[in-house]
Amino acid sequence: MLSDRSTSVRGQTRLLRTLSCSLASAVAIAALAVGSEASAQSPELMKKLNEPWSRVTEQSRSATRLFTAYLDMTKAPQEIGEEFNLKTIYPGMEGFEAVSKWAADNGNMGKALIELQNCQVLGVPYGTEGVDPKFVERGLVAIIAPGGDLTRVEFPYLGALDTISAYVTADMYRLCEAGKFDEAFAIGVAHLRVMRQAVDAHMLEEKRFSMTMLADAMSVHRDIIYTYKDKLGIDLLRKLATKEYPFLKATDNERLRRISIPEGDLLVAGELLRSVFDDSGQADQVNFANTFSGMQSRGEPLTGFGAAKRWERVAGVHGSLDASSIKMNAIYDDWWRRWRMRPFDPMMSLPTEFSVVNPVKYAAVVFAVRDIETLFDLRRRLVAEFCGLVSGAGLCGYRLQFEDWPNDIEKSYARFFPKRFDFDPYDRQYGRMRYEYLGTRERGVESEFGRIEVTGCILYARNDDGEFDAAARHAEGGKIGDFVMWPPLRAVSRGQGQ
Repeated sequence: MLSDRSTSVRGQTRLLRTLSCSLASAVAIAALAVGSEASAQSPELMKKLNEPWSRVTEQSRSATRLFTAYLDMTKAPQEIGEEFNLKTIYPGMEGFEAVSKWAADNGNMGKALIELQNCQVLGVPYGTEGVDPKFVERGLVAIIAPGGDLTRVEFPYLGALDTISAYVTADMYRLCEAGKFDEAFAIGVAHLRVMRQAVDAHMLEEKRFSMTMLADAMSVHRDIIYTYKDKLGIDLLRKLATKEYPFLKATDNERLRRISIPEGDLLVAGELLRSVFDDSGQADQVNFANTFSGMQSRGEPLTGFGAAKRWERVAGVHGSLDASSIKMNAIYDDWWRRWRMRPFDPMMSLPTEFSVVNPVKYAAVVFAVRDIETLFDLRRRLVAEFCGLVSGAGLCGYRLQFEDWPNDIEKSYARFFPKRFDFDPYDRQYGRMRYEYLGTRERGVESEFGRIEVTGCILYARNDDGEFDAAARHAEGGKIGDFVMWPPLRAVSRGQGQ
């Protein structure tokens, strides 16, 4: 947080109005100041961006030690990307022997994760001033407006988190194949906790990446638990479901309510907005046109001339800097209130401040805040993955104890996993997920992995359509169908040769 939110939201945002900002995505922010003379490298701005980390002791920040361990890692057997990442690694994959060896050779990363799991934040500093040169050279940095160019924000360090996550998956499978389940999950849980630290970053692009990576990592844990469900042991499963997973961060609950909106973009956007207004607080026609036509024509340079002319005309009727600042902060206030509400609070159905903004008079505002809604969807998916992981581990513990899945999920509460984690973030009544005992009956589920035949039991959440559809179709945090949490369909599909 960049300010103490214990007071009223509107009172706090008044303090920020001089920043004239919004929650832009990294892409939108990068586009907002083409041709601007403003520099985000000002010591004042960088100090404000780094202020949250300055209140956390170095010992409670994990980034420096995590990146030091990362620099010692050997090269992965394949380039991390669409074809090789934490979700594609498993013992049956082609080349798993080389992947397993890579994991075994990098045990120091596992040790580092275990050591750092109880830190408060990842805490990657913004900018390169005072950062170890070896980190800068390897791109283990968060760069705000390199060279003073406010059209760019870069987070190359996210690539390291991608590699570390792939390593963790490989090492967990390697250890499980060797029957070392406690060691595997010690590293896995530590990784989830470090990624939870990364989720507390203050820029939108960082937060979106980290939330997605944490959700993906949770889905991998479900895959691994399913794959070795007959071998893990009751004590380990109960420990995971009641003592480890529920406490990735001490202050969280099953709804991950402590995840905050990214507010670093607020500061950068303030610089950007001021850069397109003149000293009298009116839109600077030339600078306004250069900035926003540059955004529109990025990737399509031939459209730039016409866009510049249109933006010159917009500048002539655009609201003043003061009016734009007030409008931006009204939108920010609205987003902030909604972020703290339950997903289906009646207010959430009302038009947002952003949706009723005059798109000409406040064109700069419209371009600045468009991406924030993606975080609401992503948070729901993350909560579903979180609750599904805890519930799935608990169900497996029950099955080992009683040699069958429960015919009623309530039988597995308390002893095998906390009842509160049977929670569906897509349920408008804030109720439970749907659980069905199948026994030997097969349930066909259409999914991205093909048609999967499920037996034993099935646990699923709604999706954004708000309806249970008997899990006929699975979609991971999508708009239609259901979100199948257990069994994990990716792992099942591998067993069925999909």
